[in-house]
Amino acid sequence: MGIAFHRGQDRGLRGIGFEKRGPGRGFTLLELMIVLAIIGIAAAIGIPNWVAGKPLRELKSAARQTFGEFMRAKARAMSTMQAHCVEFDETTKAMRLLEGGPGCLKAGTDMCVWSQVEEVPVSFLPGTVTVVGTPFGDRKAVFNVDGTAESGRVTLQSLRGDRYQVIVHWTGRIRIARGS
Repeated sequence: MGIAFHRGQDRGLRGIGFEKRGPGRGFTLLELMIVLAIIGIAAAIGIPNWVAGKPLRELKSAARQTFGEFMRAKARAMSTMQAHCVEFDETTKAMRLLEGGPGCLKAGTDMCVWSQVEEVPVSFLPGTVTVVGTPFGDRKAVFNVDGTAESGRVTLQSLRGDRYQVIVHWTGRIRIARGS
């Protein structure tokens, strides 16, 4: 069983309006106008949606950045056997990683003298994101050498009023939650 072609049926795509273009032939004005109209419609719909979502994207990015700083502090506390903390400065929107001095195994002891970890740069939140309230009561999220932490939360807010929280449980679990 095979396919039989009759005379004139094997014209391929040429038979349905696709003519081969020879050298020197371009697109017609109508084809260019249709393409430009499609691009214009897509831009008119897409760009405002993209711009409107920017504050929420920056807020999510700030929450992930804060989460990452907490994870770094927890990991360093466990690997160096010294308590670490992340200190917040609400006015400059900065987060600093601090290390407890020798013998500082658990937060809240008198032996803890905090100093900035020099090899870790200070990180800043985006300008459109604000810290609501005082994080952790004393602006420090502390992580102990056994992986536990002082409980608390940081609430971040975008210019539109959206909020995300980075929550630290006393067991050392860190999570991000949307809302107040």
